[in-house]
Amino acid sequence: MKRIAVATFLLGTLGMVIPAQQAPAQVSVSVSIGGFYDELSPYGEWIDCNYGGCWVPRGVGAGWQPYSNGEWIHTRYGWTWVSNDPWGGNPYHYGSWAFIGRYGWVWVPGTVWAPAWVTWSYSDRYVGWAPMPPNVTFGSAGYSGRPIVLNEAQYVFVPTNRFVGTNVTSVRVESERNAEIFRQAKPVTRFEVSGGVLRNEAVPMATVQRAMGSKIETREISTAHTTPRTFSAGGAGKSGHVAIVAPAGDLKAARASRQPEAAPHAAQPEPQRQQQQAKPQQQAKPQHQQQAKPPQAKPPQQQAEPQHQGKPQPQQEQAKPQQAKPPQQQAKPAGEEHGKDQNKEKKDQPGKDEPHG
Repeated sequence: MKRIAVATFLLGTLGMVIPAQQAPAQVSVSVSIGGFYDELSPYGEWIDCNYGGCWVPRGVGAGWQPYSNGEWIHTRYGWTWVSNDPWGGNPYHYGSWAFIGRYGWVWVPGTVWAPAWVTWSYSDRYVGWAPMPPNVTFGSAGYSGRPIVLNEAQYVFVPTNRFVGTNVTSVRVESERNAEIFRQAKPVTRFEVSGGVLRNEAVPMATVQRAMGSKIETREISTAHTTPRTFSAGGAGKSGHVAIVAPAGDLKAARASRQPEAAPHAAQPEPQRQQQQAKPQQQAKPQHQQQAKPPQAKPPQQQAEPQHQGKPQPQQEQAKPQQAKPPQQQAKPAGEEHGKDQNKEKKDQPGKDEPHG
């Protein structure tokens, strides 16, 4: 009985261990350029660019840079970016960013996953990073060649002792100091493929732990709200070379497949509304003109004559010469649309009509 109990315990223990070892088998997820297009459209604009298609985020402040609103953690896949941006983390785990003068930073889609697509520059005092250029390609084993160095203005620097687990926006060094820090830092670019998944361990763990004065915890990848994807699933060709971003033709095709669906719904309602609103305005003008004519016509004068019939004959004879020569001058008060005040104007302003006569 004891042997059976021990065997049962060992089998149960193995059953608990085996799923943990098979965890990497769950890293394959469905990723497509069209999916990125639908996911990011509410947060920005898709434009044509030299890479075939780019996404421009909306609502970012002046001086904004990718990999600046969030924090760094260490996972089994290396230094991993946790995004706080409203559009999520996919633009930091797939594809890469490029700076285009007219638009600023734009994202170019890709289907190869990484914990963070950045090149580094670090020292004992500061750690800095910048997005990998979209035109970079490397072999199926990863990248360990010469460091990819960009303009110092494209880097984000933080103190080394605040590098992990702190929101970058609260500890970022002023960009005016980038040139000074960059000269004293060591550039490094390294991506390794292990277990079929790309990893980024370029900045030595020992350097960061020494600056922080404590051991760094390795956290679960789910903390970054992303699921690793095998390197081969990202599109490694027969030659073994892999590009960070998708081919320009695929990007254009994905964007074109979405545009016909959105264009009819967005373009047609506005012209229809304008036409419908314009017609009542055009019809309203003749109506106002027709209503304005009766006050300017002679009926107000005809109504004024019966009011004088009850007065003595001499006044009627005096009124006839005034109606003979200046009929146009008497019609002016009638155009004011006030029938009751016409008689007062004739009585109170007789002197004004004489010079014109």
